[in-house]
Amino acid sequence: MHSAVVPSETVRLPVRRSVVLAVFLLPLALAIVLFTLESGPVFLLCLAAVLPAAAVTMFAARWIAPRTSRSWTSSLLAVAWGAGAAVLLATGIGAWSAEQAMYVDDQGILREAIPTMWVLTPVVEEVGKGLGVLIVLLLARRLGLRGVLFGAMVGALVGVGFAAVEDASAIAADIAANDLGSGIVTGIVRILTFPTHAALTIWTGAALGLALDAPRAWTRPLLALAGLLVAIGAHGAINYGNVAGATDQASFFTALGTAFGWILVSTVLAVTLRLVRTRRV
Repeated sequence: MHSAVVPSETVRLPVRRSVVLAVFLLPLALAIVLFTLESGPVFLLCLAAVLPAAAVTMFAARWIAPRTSRSWTSSLLAVAWGAGAAVLLATGIGAWSAEQAMYVDDQGILREAIPTMWVLTPVVEEVGKGLGVLIVLLLARRLGLRGVLFGAMVGALVGVGFAAVEDASAIAADIAANDLGSGIVTGIVRILTFPTHAALTIWTGAALGLALDAPRAWTRPLLALAGLLVAIGAHGAINYGNVAGATDQASFFTALGTAFGWILVSTVLAVTLRLVRTRRV
């Protein structure tokens, strides 16, 4: 009896799919487990509380791309990277970089050589999210999905995933450190500003989508870096608002206003770009 000969391409395809799923889903599972172990079931409840805001932002982000480019596979992989690998990278590398930036001055006071909140954190988080955007875009090109609008969508969706876990962990931490009432207030603020990370990473995604299709090779890294720097700069400005005011209350409203302002700017530009690009097609 002759055994069937399976084409090598048929064998390789499931392996590749398994590797891709592992790269995106294992970090997601690990992040959920780690934050649940840290904060207990409260984290899962907080995550459920922010899911409606995540769903609204996700569907808004998917609208940016043309209907033919709204791949659910790419969308879910982007969200998974943001909620998993990007969060783990931000947590691990962020803690390490913050520790490296600390020093003791001549008076024995612990100081930061580089501000963590508005310099190191934006760089680490936006680079971590941007890496996922690049991976998803490269995978999607095999299916013919490309362009600045598709890149913008992927970037925003990575931000959705990242915000879901970050916001849920922040709410859970506030409940643990203070009380339920304080956690509810934090939850309201976090839900209202939920699209912030999407409004940041959308710039990285749009720039990468544009860069990958650029006809001149030397312009590609410049375009990608420009988008990433915009995301980092805006992120730093929002975080700086937390320490910019004369009082804690003033700082809070400064950061809140900056976040809302950036969401508005990114939304207007994304809608305009989408309308202009789709009319040309």
